[in-house]
Order: sequence, then C-alpha cells, then structure tokens
Amino acid sequence: MIFDLTRFLLDLLAFYAIYSLLTLSLNIEYGYAGIPNFGKAMFFAGGAFAVGAFTTRLTAVILGLSLERFKYRNILIAYQASQIFAQNPFLALSMLFFSIIVGIIFSSILGYLASYPAIKLREDYLGLTLLSAGELLRVIARNYDPLVGGSLGVAVPDFFAPLSGFTKDLTVTGFFLATALLTFIIVDRIVNSPYGRLLKAMRENELAVESYGRNIAKIRMTTLVLGSAVAGLAGVLYASYTRYVYADVFTPFETFVIWAMVIIGGKGNNAGAFIGTLVYVLIERLIMVLKHEVKIPFDVNYLGYVVLSIVLILLLFYRPKGLLPEKPVQTPNIKRIRELKKERNDKTRDGLGFQQ
Repeated sequence: MIFDLTRFLLDLLAFYAIYSLLTLSLNIEYGYAGIPNFGKAMFFAGGAFAVGAFTTRLTAVILGLSLERFKYRNILIAYQASQIFAQNPFLALSMLFFSIIVGIIFSSILGYLASYPAIKLREDYLGLTLLSAGELLRVIARNYDPLVGGSLGVAVPDFFAPLSGFTKDLTVTGFFLATALLTFIIVDRIVNSPYGRLLKAMRENELAVESYGRNIAKIRMTTLVLGSAVAGLAGVLYASYTRYVYADVFTPFETFVIWAMVIIGGKGNNAGAFIGTLVYVLIERLIMVLKHEVKIPFDVNYLGYVVLSIVLILLLFYRPKGLLPEKPVQTPNIKRIRELKKERNDKTRDGLGFQQ
C-alpha cells in the first residue's frame, strides 16, 4: 500500500507539473494581457506533435532503424530505441533536450502564425479564431498519417530508459517539477517587469497604450509566442511521460479545462494558477484511482468534470477573483518611488508641525 501511495503521489506531481505549465502559459496571455486564447490545446499539441513527428524519426535515423511503414511500425521503433537508450544514457539525455528545444520552437512558430490572422481582431473574434485554428491542427494530425500516425497515433521512445523502478519514477517527477519551477521563476520575473505592466495596461485599455506610441499588434504577437513556447514545453513533457502521441487527446475541451484551472486559482497571479492546477489535478487523479469504488448513475469517467464544474460555480459565487486574486505588479522602481513619496510626505508633515 505504501508503494502504491508513493506511485500515486509521483504520478500526481508529474501531471501537476505538466498542467501547471499550461495554466502558466494561459495566465500570461489572458491573465496579464487579456488575450482570450481558446486555442490553447493547439500549442499544447504542438510540443507533443514535435516529439512524435520529429524526435521519433530522428532517433530511428541516428540508430540506423528502418522508417519503412512508420505508421504501423512506430511502436516497434520506439521500443528498439528505448532499448538502445538504456545502454547509452548520454544519447537518451541528448534526445530529451533536443525534443524540448524542438517542441518549444515548433509551438512558438504556431503561436507566431496564429497571431497573424487574429492579431487585430476584437477579443471575441480573436478567441474564436484561435479556437478554430486549434481544431484545424487536430483534424489535420488526425487525418494526415505522416505527421503523428493519423488515427493510430505514434509511440515515443523512453528518454529515461537508463533508469528503472522507483529511481526512474522519482527522477522523472523531480525533473518535471524542476522544469515547472524554473519556468515559473522566469515568467514571474517577466510579468513583474515593465513588460508585465505594459501587458496589464493593454488588457485594461488598448487605446491608452496606443496613445503612448506602443504597437498593440506587436505586443499581442510577442505574448502569444511566449505563451505558446511555455505550452509547447508542457506538450513535450506530456509526450515523454505518456510515451505516446494521439491527436484526439488535444480537443477544445482540454483548452476549457485549462481555463477552469486559471479561473479557480485567480487570473493575473502565477501562484494562483499553480493552486488552481493543484485543485484540478488532485480531483482528476483521485477519481481515476477510486472510480471502481464509486457507484453513480452515469459514467464515472465524467465525475471529475462534474466536481470541477461545481467547484468553479461555487468559486464564481463566493470568490469571483479566484483563490488567490491578482495583486498589483511590484517592481524595484515602483517600490523606490513609493518609498521616496513616503519620505517626502513625512518631511512635509514635520515642516508643518504635525505630530505623528
């Protein structure tokens, strides 16, 4: 029982790290910049597709494995590659970091391309355009076999094959959590900089930002590329953890789950996004473990969505700004200005003879 509990916790933390990256990416776009990205699943899929389409094939080429009938033989190719990785840790590690780089670049390109037709649209049309683009990519991947195996999907080599047992599970989870934490620190520094204040200003009043000579289209494009890169990283981690890429996983429903996590945690607050992620992942993983013990009049696989919906409705009633509401951006310059103002006010009161 202790081993099962340990395995459950490691699995929970691994998925928590993956989804926390997704909520972080959406929080950049919607929480700070006000961009309603309803196509988030597209950029999540971009990282996973990059691993399935490029990494598996490149690994086969490097190892001298045949790519003939790849759609039907990709599972065997991934298995053979994993066996070789088990004997060559350096090659496995190199392919893992190559996958991360390719996934981030590919998703960033998707974000850049998606921003062009939608960059000057109003919020509602922008959201619909990104939603349509996400579905377009999924349908193409589902029906175009050379990308990720079409309806059969594609297997991914085990980048952590040199390890085994509990050590492997612990290392994988630790690596995912470290990646999520590092990304959180980088993103938090970005949004608590003058660029972060610019994003919030654009969210509140685009016309005012334009009046100061700022290019709204360029800011939106940069924000979408940044958010897409973080989502692509999540896609790479997801593919490397599940070791399989299937197009129909990345449906619009996945996007709205990510939205729910951001709303629950609190938009415009990265720590809140992480808390919202924990709420969802904990509910989902617990139900998956206990679903055979639950007796309900409908499919137990939908119970997680029901519970999440109830939590979301209750929060909208009692804490509409989320569990951790947005806080004003604090930068060194702002803090120093406030300190100087306080000192000036104190001196003014002293000069006028007021007593504290």
